[in-house]
Amino acid sequence: MNTLAAWLIAAQFARRRTTSLLSLLAIALGVALGYAIHLINDTALADFRQAMRSVQGEPDAIVAPRDTTGSVELALVEELTRDPAVLVVAPVIEVRVRVDQHALPVRLIGLDVFSAPAVMPALLPEGREAQASRAILDGGVYASTALLAKLALAPGDHLSLWRGNSRWPAILAGQLPGSRPGDLLLVADIAWVQAHFGPPAGVGEARIRLAPGVDATRWRQALAERLPSDLLIRSDDDDSARVSNLSRAYRVNLNVLALVALLTGAFLVFANQLTAVAQRASQFALLGVLGLSPRRLMLQILGEALAIGLPGALLGLALGYALATAFTQTLGGDLGGGYFSGSAPTIIARPLPALGFLALGCAASLAGAAYPAWLNRQQDLAQALKSGFAEETASSSARHLWLPTVLGVLAYGLAQLPPVGDLPLAGYASIAILLVMGITAAPWLTQRVFAAGAELPLAAHQRIALQNVAQAPLLAQVAASGLIVSFALTISMVTMVSSFRLAVDRWLDEVLPAPLYLRGKATPLPDELLAALRQPDSPFARLEQTMHAALALDVQRPNVALIVREIDRDQPEARLPFTGAVSQAPPTQPVVWISEATQELYRLHSGQRVRLPLLGREVEVFIGGVWRDYVRQFGAIVISRSDYERLGGRFAASDLALWPQAGHSATAAAWLAPLAARFGCEVADAGEIRQLSLSIFDQSFAVTHALEAAAMLIGLFGLAVTLAANVWLRARELATLGALGFDHHMLSQAVILEGVLIALVGLLIGLACGIAIGAVLTYVINPQAFHWRMTLSVPWSSALAGAALTLAAATVASCYAARQATRLPLAQILADAQ
Repeated sequence: MNTLAAWLIAAQFARRRTTSLLSLLAIALGVALGYAIHLINDTALADFRQAMRSVQGEPDAIVAPRDTTGSVELALVEELTRDPAVLVVAPVIEVRVRVDQHALPVRLIGLDVFSAPAVMPALLPEGREAQASRAILDGGVYASTALLAKLALAPGDHLSLWRGNSRWPAILAGQLPGSRPGDLLLVADIAWVQAHFGPPAGVGEARIRLAPGVDATRWRQALAERLPSDLLIRSDDDDSARVSNLSRAYRVNLNVLALVALLTGAFLVFANQLTAVAQRASQFALLGVLGLSPRRLMLQILGEALAIGLPGALLGLALGYALATAFTQTLGGDLGGGYFSGSAPTIIARPLPALGFLALGCAASLAGAAYPAWLNRQQDLAQALKSGFAEETASSSARHLWLPTVLGVLAYGLAQLPPVGDLPLAGYASIAILLVMGITAAPWLTQRVFAAGAELPLAAHQRIALQNVAQAPLLAQVAASGLIVSFALTISMVTMVSSFRLAVDRWLDEVLPAPLYLRGKATPLPDELLAALRQPDSPFARLEQTMHAALALDVQRPNVALIVREIDRDQPEARLPFTGAVSQAPPTQPVVWISEATQELYRLHSGQRVRLPLLGREVEVFIGGVWRDYVRQFGAIVISRSDYERLGGRFAASDLALWPQAGHSATAAAWLAPLAARFGCEVADAGEIRQLSLSIFDQSFAVTHALEAAAMLIGLFGLAVTLAANVWLRARELATLGALGFDHHMLSQAVILEGVLIALVGLLIGLACGIAIGAVLTYVINPQAFHWRMTLSVPWSSALAGAALTLAAATVASCYAARQATRLPLAQILADAQ
C-alpha cells in the first residue's frame, strides 16, 4: 500500500507539474509572509527589551512617580534602604538634554556609583573601579560608544549640557563599554545631575534588588498598599507587558494578513486537488473496485496534499527568513509602524516557532484537500467508473442561497461583539466568515446569472461558454475562490487605508492651524528664546506654547500623554477636534479633554469626574469632552495652562506654534532659523509636517501592500491553474464540439470567455466582500485595536482600476487555458471515448 501511495503521488506530480508547483509556491509564500512577520516582531521585541534592560537593569521592583514631572522623595528611598527584605536600592534620575549646539536629544542618566553595580552593571563607566568612581564623583560624564561617534567627541573633551535654562559645563571622562549599538546616552553621578537639572528633593526612580529568599510578588503587593497615590511600583514583567502592548495590535493585524495570504494558498491547493480528483475519478473508482477501501482513497488524496504542503512550508521558512532580513534592513524592526524607531535588529530563528509555521503550512494544505477528498468518497463507484466525476452530487446543495445568508448574518453578529483582551478577535472571525460567504455564494450567482444569459441570441461559442459556466457552478467556484479571497483582501485594505488617510488628512487641517512650528525635541525651551520671540522687532504676531509630560494610569500599558496647552477652557473646540458635544466644566474645577484612545482604554466619558495623578497628588478633574487623535495610540489628556498652573504646576514649554505677521511668512522663517539652530531646536512649516506625517503613514502600510500583491498573484495563479485543468477535464466535451464543426479559433474563444466570465464572478463577489471587510476594518478593527475612528470612504477609481487590471490579467490566464484546449488531440480523445 505504501508503495502504491508513493507511486500515485509521483505520478500525480509528473502529470500536474505546473499546478503542483504553483500550489507548493502558494503555500510557501503564505508561510514565508507569516514567518517573516513573526521573526521581525519577535526579534524587535527581544531587542527592545534587551535595550531597556541594559539601561534599567533587572531589578525586582521599581518605584516611580505616576506623573513624569514628579519624583520619588528621598525620605522614601531612605526608608526602603532600611527594609530588611531589600538588598540594595539604586536611585536614578533620567532627563533629556542637548549637548552643546547639537539638536540631537540625549538621555542623561544620573546614578549612584555605589549601588548601580548591583542593579545596572551595563551603565558602569570604563577604567579601573577606583579611577572610574573618582572621575564620576568629581563631575565627569561618560558617553555611549554610539554617541561619541555621532557627535565626534573623545574622552577629555569639554562639553555643555543644556536643559531649558539650565547649563552644566562638564568634562567627558570616558565611554560606557557596556552600552549597546545605537544607544545615545550619557551617565553621570546622580548628585551632579540633581544639582543641575533636578528634581531638588527627590529622584526619578528607585530600582530595588531584594534579598535572597524574599517573595518578590508578596513584597511588591505589601509596598503598593503603603505607597502614596502619586507613586507606583512595577516589576520587570510589567515592563515586558508594556513593551509587548506597545505594538501588539499592529503585530496581530500583520499576522492576520499573513494568515489570509496562507488561506489564499489553501484555496489554490483546494482548486488543484478538486480538479485532480475530478480528472482521476475513473481511476479512483477502478482502484475502489479492485479493493482499495474508501478510507485509503481519502488518505491518498490527503497524502498528495501533504506532499505539496510539507516542501512548500519548508521553502516558506527559508523565504521567510530571507524576507525578514530584507524587511528589517529597509523598514526597521517595526515594519514601518513607528514603535521601535531606528531599530534594525539581527534576525534570530528559534526552533519552536519554525515548527509551528511548518505545521501551519501543512495544515493549510491538508485543509485545502479535505473537501475534495470527502467528495471523492461520496462518488458512486459504478457511475464514476463509467462517466467520471459527477459534479451534480457535489454542487447541488451549494446552489442555494441559504448558506451565504446564514454566514452573512453570523458575520454581522460577530462584528457587533466587544474586543477580547483589547484585541478584536470577533472582528477577525467576522472577516474570515465574510470570505467564506463570498466563496459559497459563487455557485448560486454563476448559475442564476449565466443560465439567464445563455438564453440570449448569441453566437454558438458564446452560448456554449455561458452554459458551461452555469452548468458547472462548483468548478466555477473553485476557479473563482482564490480570486475572491485575494481581490476582497485588496479592496478591503485599499478601502481602509484610503478612509484612514483621508481622515488623517482632514485631521491635520484641524490640528495644524499655525504656519510655523518650533520643537525643543523633548527638552524645555529656554527663556532667552521665548524672550527673543516676544521682542518688538520679532516678525511674529502670535505664539502658542505647549508642554508635554506623561501619566502612568496602568503599569502594564504605555503611559498616557499629558499635554498642557495655552487653550481657552471655555472654548476648547477652537483648538481641539472634538468627536461630540463639549461639556461645560464647573468654574472652580480643573477640566481636561481626553482622546478617543483614553476614552476606550480606561472606560471614561465626557462629563465624568475622575481622579488623576497630577503634580505629586491625586487631583479630581472634570472631563470636558473627547477629541480625535491619530498620533497617540495609547491615549492623551489635554489640560489648559491656566488650570495646570493653578494646581501648582510649573509650565515649561517644549513646543511652539507661531503665526507670522501678515505678509511676512518668508521673512519670519529666515529670522527664526539661526535662533532655532543656536538653541538646538527644530523648525518646520505646516506643509512640511503634513507631508512628513502622510509619508510616515504610507510607510506604515507598506507591508500591507506587499501582502495584497502576494495575495493577488496567488489568486491569478489559481485561476490559470484551474482553467487549464478544466480544459483537460472537459476534453471529451471539447472534442465533441470540434467534431460538430467548432474550429480551434471558436474553441479558444469559448474557453477565454469562460475564464473572463468566471473572473467577473470572482471580481464582483470580491468587490462586495472587500467593501464589507473594509467596513469591518474601519468600524470594528481600527477602533478596537488602535482606538481610531473614521468614516468609510471607498476609493471607487482605485477599486475599478484594480478590477480592470485584474480582469486583464485573468484574460491572459484564460488565453493560457485556451492554448491548452487547442493542443488537445481531439480525434484520439473521441476514439478513446468509443
